[in-house]
Amino acid sequence: MTDVLTTTEAARLASVAPSTIKRWVDRGALPSTRTLGGHRRVSRLALERFLQARVAGEGEVPPEAREVDAWVNDDQFAIEASLLRSRSRLGAWFRVADAVGEGLVHLGERWAAGRVTIADEHRAADALARALTRVGDALPVSPDAAVCALATAEGDEHTLGLRLAELCLREAGWAVRWLGRATPTDELLRLVRRGHVAMVGLSASSASDDAARLCALAGDLGRVCARRDVRLVLGGEGAWPEHPEHAVRVRTFRDLRALLERGGAAGYTRDRLERAPQPG
Repeated sequence: MTDVLTTTEAARLASVAPSTIKRWVDRGALPSTRTLGGHRRVSRLALERFLQARVAGEGEVPPEAREVDAWVNDDQFAIEASLLRSRSRLGAWFRVADAVGEGLVHLGERWAAGRVTIADEHRAADALARALTRVGDALPVSPDAAVCALATAEGDEHTLGLRLAELCLREAGWAVRWLGRATPTDELLRLVRRGHVAMVGLSASSASDDAARLCALAGDLGRVCARRDVRLVLGGEGAWPEHPEHAVRVRTFRDLRALLERGGAAGYTRDRLERAPQPG
């Protein structure tokens, strides 16, 4: 047996999905290394210690992950109250977003173990999405705030990651233009060419596993964004290229917040964008 595991091998030993291993690694909870090609590698010993600590309840599962029962019970007000308590406890929406992401992983693990039904999972996701929308709508946004368009990759239906990203963006002073699920690439290209957005956040879930298609999408959209001075951010568990030429790959909401803090919204006000020369 090898002492160094791929994410697939680690997932098999831990009885979870490979995307769960990747999330633990990207969040810094599970120590790892990367190959020259950028692939994650986990030592068998580190995985065993991590799983032992998880079973022992040493804080691996955050409170947000333990509150999935409220999601399954479709209690929207309980979910909203939980989100606001988490914001008070953690101090920033990007931290809440990462913790809620762990809750979604926990929900998926419960479904895989047969402890919740697929109907329960869908109902929980819908209730959480509605609570996130209400919380996000309550965050104030300046009339001249820079605008980020949020969409899923063409063919992808999973928008919870975008709802969490919206909270992070609004807290950082950005306005959001919501495009939502399965957005046609042509629509994204048309929006960027109009020159009224400063950034595009594109999400692909683990269901989007066609690496060639996502690489082509990132390349086509990224080149147009680069010409228009629009930042393209790729998120989610989909098979995005590790190092896209004209985009930034983020794996956690902490990464997104760090990106927003480095670039800021200065110089990307609506007034500046509306004065920008339009393509012929």
